[in-house]
Amino acid sequence: MFALDVLFKAAIVMSVISTALGQQQVFRDDTALDGGTVKRVITPELTEFTEKIMRDYNMSGLTLGVVHSNDAVEHGAFGRKTEDNDEMTADTLFVIASCSKAFLASAMGILIDDFAQGKNRTPLPPGVQRLDWHTKLVDLLPDDWQLMDEWTSQRATIRDILSHQSGLPRHEVSYRADQTPIDVVRQLRHLRPAFELRQRWHYNNQFYMTGAHIISTLSGMPYMEFVKERILDPLGMTSTTFDPEEAARGGRLTQTWTADGRRLPVWFTGNTVELAAGAGGVISSAVDMTKWLRTLLNAGLDPVTNKTIIPREAFDTMTASHSLAMTKPAASWFSVLTYGMGWKIMSYQGHNIWWHSGGLPGISTQVFFLPDSGLGLAVLCNGSDKQQYELAIVYRIIEDFLALERKHSEWLLASFGTSGAQQLESPDPSDGLATPSAPLSLPLDHYTGTYYDPGYGNFTLCAPSANPPEACADVLRAWSFFEGTTDTTRPVLYTAISSLWATHFRLEHKSGDTFTLSGTYLFPHGYGKDKSPFQFRDSEAQATAEFMIEDAGDGPKVLGVALNGFVGETTELQRIGGTIEEMAEVWLAKS
Repeated sequence: MFALDVLFKAAIVMSVISTALGQQQVFRDDTALDGGTVKRVITPELTEFTEKIMRDYNMSGLTLGVVHSNDAVEHGAFGRKTEDNDEMTADTLFVIASCSKAFLASAMGILIDDFAQGKNRTPLPPGVQRLDWHTKLVDLLPDDWQLMDEWTSQRATIRDILSHQSGLPRHEVSYRADQTPIDVVRQLRHLRPAFELRQRWHYNNQFYMTGAHIISTLSGMPYMEFVKERILDPLGMTSTTFDPEEAARGGRLTQTWTADGRRLPVWFTGNTVELAAGAGGVISSAVDMTKWLRTLLNAGLDPVTNKTIIPREAFDTMTASHSLAMTKPAASWFSVLTYGMGWKIMSYQGHNIWWHSGGLPGISTQVFFLPDSGLGLAVLCNGSDKQQYELAIVYRIIEDFLALERKHSEWLLASFGTSGAQQLESPDPSDGLATPSAPLSLPLDHYTGTYYDPGYGNFTLCAPSANPPEACADVLRAWSFFEGTTDTTRPVLYTAISSLWATHFRLEHKSGDTFTLSGTYLFPHGYGKDKSPFQFRDSEAQATAEFMIEDAGDGPKVLGVALNGFVGETTELQRIGGTIEEMAEVWLAKS
């Protein structure tokens, strides 16, 4: 795809700049390039720009890693990593979230090359002649792989699932923290597709969990060990790990915060390492990410050791466009957005960019590399929902480094508005309940009870009550820290859920038999030094819960509830039409 002609012989020097946010550490390289000096990225102007964004939009801490085409490296650290105001440093560790997906795609390419070269440690399943990107999942995992759509189940390939073309949408609430990747694979058969195979691009974390299971099965070692042995250790990424407990032992793992500044626990714990590893579990620093970036800029070859880390065929395949992620450019200065495997691909003002973002509760990350322009960037922040602010920094860097017009960074700044504090204020879901346009068909207590879906498990819906039944007592007690759960006049339902991403659902009557549905993580006793209650909602997207009522002769009864709005667009089932049950993204039958 590209080649670099410059010898890599950088010597790192350090300078320290005092900032209003604390001590910003900046590591720069002054290596000569073509008779001149490296065009620095982390300039005083960028420092001032970054600090202002962090102040205006409540960003506690941020680190930057920059790599130039001649292996010149810069690191920057801003703000704080703990609530005790310990300073952020360039070697502070962050869970990099979905920026981990490129590691999985690379590991899959390495494993495919092992089999092609006869270096594999385990045999392929009976009947499978070769392992490549087009190998079918049903052949690789004959005892475990099955999807609800049989046609897709028989034809889906490794490339399909890693380029998000399976047709299965995000069913994020379906899996739990105590599950393993094989549990997730076996659960896929119970989850409804949104589209047909290869019909639409739709992001799905479960298939990167599936990819990790495939690598574990065929490499003869756990996925995390394979990545360490074949990628991390050869690149000298000695601080990078999948284990949050290991990362915390050295005191370099950052603490994390909500968008409005409440401290959160580090979201992945020791018991979620295996589940999260492939989709989002890499823990790294700006320092280590520059080692990864220099290899990406060199098409999979480590410029320090001259060793191949990612085989060239694998690198070219994972960075090729396999699916159309956006059918129209986001703005006139962008091309359309495509997806490879673990990488989004587009151009900006005529310059090609490979990138990926990552987001977890308390974490926002970005990784960009521009091989034709000789620039790689990693931005790591310890706050939720900060990606748009990170992008303003990223595009300011790209624009200034390439002497481009400041189009996107200025557009982003204008879109943020004048008051970051107002934007980040958390609304109280109990404030200003809208008056429904049509009443419920039945009294509210008819909608309570247990609902079941084999992919999602049991949900027990509870109505406000002064004397709740035993099954609802804990649910209403948890919600009582946030709103009046004894007010029986309020058309609201509550449930506890067992998910990695939420502890509770809240259903507020909208109209007829439809409720708006929001997922949240409740902290009745706060977290960290602040013990006051708060709730964390990772997204404000409004899903709905529509109940299906039927009169079977002995009066109307609730048969079940359809959950919709998670996909974000009309699904194929909804386009075709049918009953509430037939069109549901998730259907839970009432017990």
